[in-house]
Amino acid sequence: MIKTYPTEGKLNVKQAQSLLSKLMYSIEGISDCRLDAQTQDIVVDMLPGADVGTIEGTIAYLMEKERHNRIIGSRTYIQSEEKVSPWHEEMQPIDYLFTADGSVRRDLAVTLFQQIDRILQELSLHHDAQLRSYPSMIPLATLHKCRYIPTFPQNIHLVSEFPHRLQDLNKVRETGHLEEISRLSAYALSPAVCFHCYAELSEKRLSNPLLLTARGTCYRHEALWRLGKHRMNEFSMREIVMFGDNSFIETKRKQFMEDVWTLFESLGLRGRIETASDPFYFSEETAKGQLQLMGNMKYELVVEAGEGNGSFSIASFNNMEDSLCKPFEVLNDEYKPMHSGCIAFGIDRWMFALLSCYGGDYAKWPATVKQILEQPFKAA
Repeated sequence: MIKTYPTEGKLNVKQAQSLLSKLMYSIEGISDCRLDAQTQDIVVDMLPGADVGTIEGTIAYLMEKERHNRIIGSRTYIQSEEKVSPWHEEMQPIDYLFTADGSVRRDLAVTLFQQIDRILQELSLHHDAQLRSYPSMIPLATLHKCRYIPTFPQNIHLVSEFPHRLQDLNKVRETGHLEEISRLSAYALSPAVCFHCYAELSEKRLSNPLLLTARGTCYRHEALWRLGKHRMNEFSMREIVMFGDNSFIETKRKQFMEDVWTLFESLGLRGRIETASDPFYFSEETAKGQLQLMGNMKYELVVEAGEGNGSFSIASFNNMEDSLCKPFEVLNDEYKPMHSGCIAFGIDRWMFALLSCYGGDYAKWPATVKQILEQPFKAA
């Protein structure tokens, strides 16, 4: 069953888009939720047995919330020049290499993943970043310290466990009633790599600027109907976390943006770097996203992945000022909170963008692109 909910006269285009971004995580029992490009109506595909009353009540509630928010758009920092698109109909399909839900990668997809991460790690080392490796789980205490869970509850994957008690373990074996016996552990699956860096440096004093880089597996709770292609519950990120004063953070962030844009264009990809904001769930926190946009606190590198694949972010460049160093007490020699920044790369998304651009037959890829992927990174 498909139902539409008009926004005309109630929300402007930006408000309707903001509403949709929240609605995706606010209702279950659906197979799709989208904004009609012509009418700006909210279109919802409901599954059989869906609780229509609850869904309609949720939409009405969120629409009223969004109506009072002032939404500004993104601004483009740099974009690709118009040129002939490299996509063509004769490209070899990539379905075998990269399954629709991203759960299996084969042959060229695996090689590309390794090549891309090598280039990003070498870029990090060129800027004197120190190498780190962190676990996939992260303490809830760490996430509470940076207020991740109350700010982005739609994203989090919590970890449960069975008590180490004989009677409970016997129940697991005998009854299989997992939900009744399990309890919440002290950990979650890590939604980002950077939080581990702050935890490592918690209550430390830094006399000099510091850069750390790590690749990790990250987890975000996505609606099942949204999974596929570039969007996954489990994905790999290479992050570079910077600590210093504000001038250092801004200088380094700009250097990384320039280096990454050069890499992006040399690989023959098309897109833009634009201002962006984090996906705050609650309408009451929309102002935080607007401040990010107005203050240029977050930029995203958006790739145009060709016909049928749309456009999506493959990297972000963030200035957190002292918002995370303060709660973790990462201090300078004057015992004041350091400023920090984070450069984050979605490695799987870079891989998918390249496969979408050039197809599954590596032999037919441009020689210049293969040379970049196969040779050591060279800074400009």
